[in-house]
Amino acid sequence: RNAREGNMTKLKIKSINHGETKADKNRYCGPAVISAITGMTTGEAARLIRHVSGRKSVTGTSTWEVKRSLEMCGVDSTRESFGLALSRSKGPTLAAWLKHTVKQRTADRVFLVVAGWHWQLVQGRRIVCGILGDPTSIRDKRVKRRARVAEVFELQSMGAITKPMAAAKPKRAAQPADGDRAKAKRLAAKLGFTIESQYDTYFDGSRQYMYWIDGADKYVDAGVVEYSCHYSWNDVLDSLQAIEAHKA
Repeated sequence: RNAREGNMTKLKIKSINHGETKADKNRYCGPAVISAITGMTTGEAARLIRHVSGRKSVTGTSTWEVKRSLEMCGVDSTRESFGLALSRSKGPTLAAWLKHTVKQRTADRVFLVVAGWHWQLVQGRRIVCGILGDPTSIRDKRVKRRARVAEVFELQSMGAITKPMAAAKPKRAAQPADGDRAKAKRLAAKLGFTIESQYDTYFDGSRQYMYWIDGADKYVDAGVVEYSCHYSWNDVLDSLQAIEAHKA
């Protein structure tokens, strides 16, 4: 640890950042501790965990998911035991761990602690988690001091903490011009077609829209149009116009 100390960026636990919109917020403890160490919103942290895990929603989080998410932000984690037998059922209580580590818990060291199936960050005599919201005293009555400590990691950063692109709120897909959409719908009605649409959502939250001209398959078979499925209203309009010209 001392050999690396000179190059480290000092970490500091912060208040949980829930942002200002519903999309900025996630109420679970995994995104909360990532928020408290990186400054990103809990919604951004949840998106990052979804990117790492491939899951569509974030409720509980595994050790690997939280560690990997922090790593992508430039925060390393090293497992620590301090000579204690840590486990979910027989490990020391959080109160016992805090007492045992009183000399190691200096103000310049940050520990990520799993106790009672709950993530929390401890720095010196301060603690923060999704329940507490803000860094507060380890003696705060809301701290679950009887919870069993299962895992402990010391967090360190060798450079600036960054927010990965995977955590950013995806930009709303640019919608096609009303002119193309309106023209396509009018022409489809004139020709006796209906247009169906749906979208696929990717792990990063972005969407890919698809549009089908229902009933156009025979024109695909005849070589009048190339596809009945399209990825823009402009392409839908082009196909409808080709069908109109063919029928004329």
